[in-house]
This record gives sequence, C-alpha cells and structure tokens, in this order.
Amino acid sequence: MTYSKEDRRIRRTKKLLKQALAELMEQKDFNDITVKDITEKADLNRGTFYLHYSGTYDLLEKIENEILGSIQQVIEEYLNHDDAKNDSAITAIYPIGVYIMENADICRCLINNKASSDFIDKFQELIFKNLLNITSIKHPKAANKSNEYYFSFITYGVIGVLKCWLSKKPMPPVDEVAKLVDKFIISVSNGTLK
Repeated sequence: MTYSKEDRRIRRTKKLLKQALAELMEQKDFNDITVKDITEKADLNRGTFYLHYSGTYDLLEKIENEILGSIQQVIEEYLNHDDAKNDSAITAIYPIGVYIMENADICRCLINNKASSDFIDKFQELIFKNLLNITSIKHPKAANKSNEYYFSFITYGVIGVLKCWLSKKPMPPVDEVAKLVDKFIISVSNGTLK
C-alpha cells in the first residue's frame, strides 16, 4: 500500500503528539496535562492537535485502543496458527513483548497513571477473553466451572509481570520475560485444566 505525502505527515504529527503525551505523563498526572502542554512539547500548534483529537482524553483513548488493537492482532494471528494447539504460547507472548518494549514509555505511563485505569481494565478484559479462546483450543475437555478463576489468576499475573518488567530500567530482554510468562502459564494450566 502506498501512502501520500499528506498521510505521512499526519502519521508523523500523531506520533509526535503521542510521544509528547507519554513524556508529560512521566512528569505529572494526566489530569493536569493540557492540550497546550502537549502541543508545546510536540512543537505543534493547537489547531493541528484539534484536527486529529477532540481533547486530551480523546488522544489518551486513541492511544489505548491502538495498543490494545495491536496486541489483539498478535493474539488472533497466534489463534489462527497451528502453534495454538501446543502447550506453549511463546509464539504469541514474544511478539506482544516486543510490541510492549517498542512502546515501553507509553505503556508504562498507561499502566502507572491513575487517569488511565481504564487501560488496565481493558487490558485485563482482552487477556481474559482471549484465554477462553486459547483454552478451548489447548484444553477442549477442561471443566468450565474452574475456568473463571484460572483466567482471573493468569490475567492478574500477566498484568503483575508487565508492571514489574516496565518498572525495570533497563528493561530485561523480551525473550527472558516471555519465557517466564510462558512457563508460569503452562505450570498453572497443567495443574488446573488437565
């Protein structure tokens, strides 16, 4: 697919605005960040901001949805691959880890900033929903009554590992953390679902 010059400029502008928001969220609470703060940080004018977003919450929500959509896409690719039948989910966990590491600044801000608690809820919902699909493929005979507890345990565990990983500077290598998460999930699922 070819992009016009205007499309590249729009993508660049949006990237600058997202980066500016991430940097500002590391310095202060989201509720205290204004459009003026973001545009000054991005070295853009307010009119440019309003061409793309209705306000700071709109920008935040678009960033959240973009991240969650990208993670969901990786999971869907995994579900459509033969690897989904294996015990290991490393072929899904690793690319998600790479994506998170590439977007570590904004992911860290979304997870740690009080104003974006919706992100944690949406992320937990995404993990929970996909665990149902993955479990039905890997363990089709698993008893459904314990699945809700299993999914909750794994979901909160993955969020905990993610928070811990993002808090490290420098962040440990993706493959190291992905292998740990995979090991934890396999261990719990083998004891619970088989």
